[in-house]
Amino acid sequence: MNKLAPSLLAATLVAVVHAAPAHALSTRTWVSKTGNDANPCTITAPCATFQGAYFLTATGGEISVLTPGDYGPLNISKAVNLTNDGVGEAGMAVPHIPNQLAVGVSITANAGDVVSLRGLVIDGVHSGDTGLTFLSGGGLHIQDCVVRNFTSGTGIAAVPNTHSKLFVSDTLVSANNSGLGFDAQSAGIFIAAGGPGGSVDAVLNRVRVENNDNGLYVSGSQGFVDGNGPSHVILRNSVIAGNAFNGIWAITQAGKPQAFIFVHNSSSVENGNIGVATSGLGATILMSKTTVTRNGTVGISPFSGGQVISYSNNEIDNNVQGDGLASSHKILH
Repeated sequence: MNKLAPSLLAATLVAVVHAAPAHALSTRTWVSKTGNDANPCTITAPCATFQGAYFLTATGGEISVLTPGDYGPLNISKAVNLTNDGVGEAGMAVPHIPNQLAVGVSITANAGDVVSLRGLVIDGVHSGDTGLTFLSGGGLHIQDCVVRNFTSGTGIAAVPNTHSKLFVSDTLVSANNSGLGFDAQSAGIFIAAGGPGGSVDAVLNRVRVENNDNGLYVSGSQGFVDGNGPSHVILRNSVIAGNAFNGIWAITQAGKPQAFIFVHNSSSVENGNIGVATSGLGATILMSKTTVTRNGTVGISPFSGGQVISYSNNEIDNNVQGDGLASSHKILH
């Protein structure tokens, strides 16, 4: 197991504590590269970091970006909206810090809270641990973001201990590499229930997951904690490519919750091992209008009772060691 699992557990116990300035909370705050966290975070007196602005943002409020800049990592425990609408790169450089977890965004919100992130570049600069951890909350929306260069091998880890919804669109998740390809938690996007009350419903639309250890990994049970609820994922109009191990992977164990992925109008190509893989009873992938080609071993492969169900409109061909069609899936018309 890689270092993601202890990092996620520790993230629920370890908080970054700041002394918040003595200003009133606002429904709209601002950050600028020329700002100061002693400011009230108004448009004329902005803050310098996302964390500084967050402390002065009311629940359900919005943090907006005035100028390009590096605004540092962020710990979120309430409903909030963080928005960059085209001013340039709103970055979070997250290098390794000795004896600390280097996580770009950590979300430990309440069960009914909804968090929205738009227009961010979260960069581990080849030493940070994990790009984003979603540990609790009602919903998380990620739009027009880039998550890259994290060395736990995980860009986005959605492992909530609440019943949660995840929506990711128009986002690139790339170059998150631990070098531990067979460690399933090393993935561009890792989705699993993270506790006894956890379950996940996710929709990923127009997402590119490229050059990670694994691409999209969805689990009904995972190594360090099991949830009671299933993981249901819809992947649409997306590309999973160039990952070192498996492209799209659903896994669970007998008696554990379901791991389900519906893949539509997408591609799993040029991955180092299997293009589309399932493992364990209750692990199911449905495919429609999807291309699976040039993967390093077989195109489609189930293990231990997992199943891949293919509609008759997919393109599965030219995988290096075969397409895996005869034994791997049934065709629905």
